[in-house]
Amino acid sequence: MSAQTFTGNVQIVWDDSVVLVFSFQAPGGQMFAGFMHQIFQIQVTQGSQTQISPILQSVQQQSIQLAMDPATWVETIKTGARGTNNPITIVYDDTINVNYTNSLAQPFQLQQLYSIAG
Repeated sequence: MSAQTFTGNVQIVWDDSVVLVFSFQAPGGQMFAGFMHQIFQIQVTQGSQTQISPILQSVQQQSIQLAMDPATWVETIKTGARGTNNPITIVYDDTINVNYTNSLAQPFQLQQLYSIAG
């Protein structure tokens, strides 16, 4: 197949504050999916300083800051794991996956995620 939609509850299988792995019961059996949720941030700053006189100087700086925040997906998965009154919707690909082994040497075959909502 390919893109599939699951609506229901999930179980959190692994969460080490870097990678979150969860499972859900799809029509084809138990599926695992996950994503990195360590927040990546970078800031680049560049500037110059010019001494105009002994008491006056000019400082100019330019900066750009980028950050990724997957917190919305993390909270949605946690909501979906809290019980049957909190179903979530996951769109995933059942033909594309990646193998992931956590720090306890537990292997998981993670399906590709397209969206999580709930």
